[in-house]
Amino acid sequence: MAVLHLISHTHWDREWYLPFQEFRLKLVQLVDGTLGLLARDRGFRHFMLDGQTIVLDDYLALRPDREREIAAHVRSGRLLIGPWFVLPDEFLVSPEAIVRNLLEGGRIAARFGRNMPVGYIPDPFGHIGQMPQILRGFGIETACVQRGLDDQPCEFWWQSPDGSKVLMAYLREGYGNAAGLQADDPRRFLRVVRELGAALVPHSAAGHVALMYGTDHMQPAPETSTALAFTARRLKGDRLVHSTLPAYVGGIRRALGARMAGLQVIEGELRSSKRWHLLPGVMSARMWVKQSNHACEELLEAWAEPFSAWAEWAGAKGEAGGPRAAPDDSLARPAAVVSEAWRLLMQCHAHDSICGCSIDQVHDEMRPRFDQVRQIGEVITRQSLGRLAALTESRAPREVGEARAAIVVFNPVSWARSDRVEVDLEVGSDVGDFDIVDDRGVRVEMDRRGLGSRELIHTTLDREGFRSSIGMVHEGRVAGMNLQALEVARQGARAVLRVALSSKGSPNRSAWEQGVNRVNALLEDEAVTTYEVLARSVDETRVQFAARDLPSLGYRTLFVKPRNRGRPSLAKPLPAWAKWLVPLGALLGRLGLSAWQSGTEREWRRGLRTIDNEFLRVEAGASDGSLAVFHKPTGMRLRGLNLFEDEGDRGDEYNFCPPGDDRLVRGGRVRAVHGRRSNTAQELRLRLRLRLPRELAPNRMRRSRAKVDVPVEVRVRLTAGVDRVDVEVQVDNRAKDHRLRVLFPTPLRTESASYDGHFEVVPRGVRLPQWDETWVEQPRPEKPQRRWVDISDGLAGLMIANRGLPEVEVRPTANGSEIALTLMRCVGWLSRDDFPNRRGHAGPGLETPGAQMPGRHLFAYSILPHAGDWQQAYRRAHEFTRPARAVPATLHRGHMPSSASLVSVHGGDFLVTAVKQAERGTALVVRGVNLGKTPARVHIRPWRHFGRCQLARLDETPLSNLSMHRDGNAEIEVRPAQIVTLLFSDPTSRIRR
Repeated sequence: MAVLHLISHTHWDREWYLPFQEFRLKLVQLVDGTLGLLARDRGFRHFMLDGQTIVLDDYLALRPDREREIAAHVRSGRLLIGPWFVLPDEFLVSPEAIVRNLLEGGRIAARFGRNMPVGYIPDPFGHIGQMPQILRGFGIETACVQRGLDDQPCEFWWQSPDGSKVLMAYLREGYGNAAGLQADDPRRFLRVVRELGAALVPHSAAGHVALMYGTDHMQPAPETSTALAFTARRLKGDRLVHSTLPAYVGGIRRALGARMAGLQVIEGELRSSKRWHLLPGVMSARMWVKQSNHACEELLEAWAEPFSAWAEWAGAKGEAGGPRAAPDDSLARPAAVVSEAWRLLMQCHAHDSICGCSIDQVHDEMRPRFDQVRQIGEVITRQSLGRLAALTESRAPREVGEARAAIVVFNPVSWARSDRVEVDLEVGSDVGDFDIVDDRGVRVEMDRRGLGSRELIHTTLDREGFRSSIGMVHEGRVAGMNLQALEVARQGARAVLRVALSSKGSPNRSAWEQGVNRVNALLEDEAVTTYEVLARSVDETRVQFAARDLPSLGYRTLFVKPRNRGRPSLAKPLPAWAKWLVPLGALLGRLGLSAWQSGTEREWRRGLRTIDNEFLRVEAGASDGSLAVFHKPTGMRLRGLNLFEDEGDRGDEYNFCPPGDDRLVRGGRVRAVHGRRSNTAQELRLRLRLRLPRELAPNRMRRSRAKVDVPVEVRVRLTAGVDRVDVEVQVDNRAKDHRLRVLFPTPLRTESASYDGHFEVVPRGVRLPQWDETWVEQPRPEKPQRRWVDISDGLAGLMIANRGLPEVEVRPTANGSEIALTLMRCVGWLSRDDFPNRRGHAGPGLETPGAQMPGRHLFAYSILPHAGDWQQAYRRAHEFTRPARAVPATLHRGHMPSSASLVSVHGGDFLVTAVKQAERGTALVVRGVNLGKTPARVHIRPWRHFGRCQLARLDETPLSNLSMHRDGNAEIEVRPAQIVTLLFSDPTSRIRR
């Protein structure tokens, strides 16, 4: 006898074909109705709120009086919530974002009394290979999914690359297979239940099957209990129960018993499109969404979280030496603020949001969320780095001699590295020329340009207006700036105040305290009737320099040393004719190009087509705009790199589909090539024009004969001491219905490629699987990636790193293999059903003109030739996505050493993925994964001694104590692909020096 589990539920897309607020009002109606049904009908036993807890926050914001009622139903098991915060697209968010998602979902569920212990992931478009290990890290031993599988049975083991397994309860007929039941017609209800059971029972070894009574935004049927009772009495041979997912999987486990060990094992990611739409085009729909998300995740994971945790520990009371020079404007307990930034960001991670497959308004409303995450992340990062710089010993050592200032350079990756860093210095006019030197007095390569000062305020006030304005200055701070100098003079009945303000550091307290006394005297002087205020920014010099040997996840202090005292300062005020450069620089910043990158035209030499450094030579000599790269360490020569390819797209936001009669456009017309060389970098600038069809023809079978010019600017940079070719591309898109990619052909012959994945490196074949017309969606060669993709023949290889460009194809060619990186895919419809590579609609057929991606867009990626395989290059790819930062500092005594690592790691290819404050308590969390192919003995050493180190689950539940070495190291054996979370607590007073 089979057991048919009727599971009442809804799948809630928070924003999709309607914006959030319109869907929220429908959510209020649904939850109101569900609570009423639970209250009046004890026969309606259970309802599942889609496995995500954000719906509770959204509902209770409008119905706060119903929280206790909801909590009572959750505790009793009638209303099921969790384990997720939102249902994300797993491939388009970072692995740490998935962990944060489950942490937040668990936190909310705990507030209501119970978390559903099933990894319910019904609708996201495919599943990452490490999901079983992630779920087990939260105490979840069963997964329940729909997409990515095909003809597998209803029960099997799903295994991660490290060997972690969860029981898979495969929703073979979908998460809405019983949505068509009509509870107001009991006889039809009975007939359909029999049909559903007959479709599933033959594929179940346990004889327990799930009838998922719900679908997108569906409310529970009030007649459910009546129809269920009617059917249960008449259903012969099988048993129908009103059930839940936990009860369903519990029934499977009890029925199978010892037979569970013999279930089929499926390992790794799930990306089949045979039975269910995979919808791979979402990887490139609205690419700006992916880029914004990548930037926010990197900001939180690489900067705000680890460095705010460090700054909090370093400045805490009881730390040896005390926070002597710590600025007093740092935010206390920043971890809570970072958590709020994560909550904002995860609202963009729901699959219809991050995938770019919603109406235009939905994605327009995502922009301010991304902006708010950046605002929080940048402020927390700036304060944290400033606090650490203020706590650091920055007095120049004897080898340096006289110094006027310090620069603290921070490295966010978990290994030592070198990088080119930019910082604006406020160097006094008495300094003249200067060098930047390390702690041994060795001069570093440097480029600089004087930015001068700018007038901020020039106004004349009467007595009351001046008194009011002075009241806006608090302890030397005004309008977000810090007072550095204040001169007060009287000229008859007029008082003149000259003020120097800085956006950096802290106020000059002595200057303010001395000046404010004179100001108060002038306010009391009846003979003074007008007050002239002239405020300027301090003189600044923008410096770019080569920062070498930066410690792992740490910092190094460099020094500004006068070269010849008394010479005129390089930092002079901008002349009147150059004032227009200031707003231009702000505009370039919004476009993602720094003022240094734009430079001045006279720095560029027309006709300079070759640049090189100690590792690479790049030539821009081809008429099609492609590049030739020579890699000096391996002798590898690559031609035709960075070639643009454009093709038509008759698909929608979910799927790419080329027109049947299409002509590829390869390469562009080169309009100009310029180059420039400096002490720290050499660069090329290519300006091209792509002549593209304007849009699809009316029949959508080909592109139009009408053409448009699409301007493209390519910036190529080689940095001194860095084995990498960095590329920035700006496209002014004026075409519609097309996909723009950039190609990297190689002579390397291979049948597989390696992709940066989620807590793993994923090997994938370069050829499509066998398929036929029975598939609901044709397989596509484009694959997801995170930071990089790599092809190698074992002796040499090519890696392409990226910032927020998740779609890539690796394909065999006549001469080797080629990487095709998608920059943008431009379509005008949410969903269509008139193209051949997908059966039926994937959503409502609504127009989405914003998905055509009009206007200017900036893309960043890097070319990394290398010896061997991906293990020889992946660290350079991570360095590209996480550049170092620098903070100017005064010369002062500090209890932190002048160079230190927050966490140093040694052993194999262990990659640190998180350093953060614990969710509960005060422990420091360090998490990482062994990317290598063999076990690794890993040594992890924090910047200070901790008395205790515990191995923990991903949810930070301690598992066991690790022994600590006398030097404070923790040592652990890590399996290939194993994710390890450590909790460091009980700090001693010893800081490493």
